[in-house]
Amino acid sequence: MFEGFQITALAVIPVLGFLIFVHELGHFLAARWMGVTVLEFGFGYPPRAARLFERNGVEYTLNWLPFGGFVRMAGEDGNFDAEGSMAMVAPWRRIVVLAAGPIANVLTAVVIFAMLQMAGTPQFTGDRSTLPIEIIAVAAASPAEAAGILPGDIIDSINGAKILGIDAVTEAIRSSAGNELAMVVLRDGEPVTLAFTPRLPDQIPAGQGASGIQITEHLTDSELVLLRSNPVEAVQGGVTQTGGLVVMMVEGLGTLGRSLISPSEPTPEGGVGGLVAIGRITAEVAQQGWRQLAQLTAFLSINLAILNLLPIPALDGGRIVFALVEMLRRKRIPPEKEAIVHFAGYALLLALMVFITFVDVSNWIAGKPALPGG
Repeated sequence: MFEGFQITALAVIPVLGFLIFVHELGHFLAARWMGVTVLEFGFGYPPRAARLFERNGVEYTLNWLPFGGFVRMAGEDGNFDAEGSMAMVAPWRRIVVLAAGPIANVLTAVVIFAMLQMAGTPQFTGDRSTLPIEIIAVAAASPAEAAGILPGDIIDSINGAKILGIDAVTEAIRSSAGNELAMVVLRDGEPVTLAFTPRLPDQIPAGQGASGIQITEHLTDSELVLLRSNPVEAVQGGVTQTGGLVVMMVEGLGTLGRSLISPSEPTPEGGVGGLVAIGRITAEVAQQGWRQLAQLTAFLSINLAILNLLPIPALDGGRIVFALVEMLRRKRIPPEKEAIVHFAGYALLLALMVFITFVDVSNWIAGKPALPGG
């Protein structure tokens, strides 16, 4: 039923659990700093398993669901006028507390990328034009899929000529557009001859190439050199990598928003996935090695930060919007009314999560990729 299930899919539990814990820890530390009363810091989600200890008025608990943690602050039970509640502190203090969770996730990504660079990054230092090319993905309903090309195939020759390097493969396919092309690939070390006709430019769907394949350089461990960075270089590299991903994700969200408003705006590449899809992706990445899993963790950490900052009720970004409005109006928004808006937003988000999970499971049952649009 669930084809291709891998026990490594369970790696998503500690990965997301760690990221949620870091997020909540950011809220906790900022709340203590900004004078917001914290009643409880929980490891995992309720139901409660044990009360660990109490310090400075904060109850630390261990809970049965091993998925991150949570912070319970004064006023969250509806007593908005309680001393030290979020509703009673200045709006700018609320913004600091709310933004601290996403900021903690961004800093986590920087640290992960920096540690990876200090541990060493395997790199190829030779002539890239001499490397064989591996097919890593095949688009649905593409010429390559119709020809029987599979991910993992290594391109040996095109139209009878031995071919190496990404540029040479790309040019050979492009120059054969509209004409049948003979490709020999190595599959499990054995040559397989396939034929297909690359599409002409006006026939190529958005986000694909003439053949519908994604390629990368095929490298062996013996061809890689481990390059390590010193701490200063590693932190600089971590900041650069994180910043680049933040820009890329924000631009992607902007493109998605414009495509929803304007039909003429192309939708961004990729798909939308929930916990099930993330679990499937984590399973695949975990099998590739700890470096790839660490990179995915950093990517998900940035993703969690950006999504939480969206101006949607119930999310940190939606609550920050209310605090900004209150600062501009110089008048307190009734916390009861704000709570109703956030409750409605939470209900909508929960319904969306259920729908996405249904789509994820349906794709899984049908044997489709975790992100069909990817």
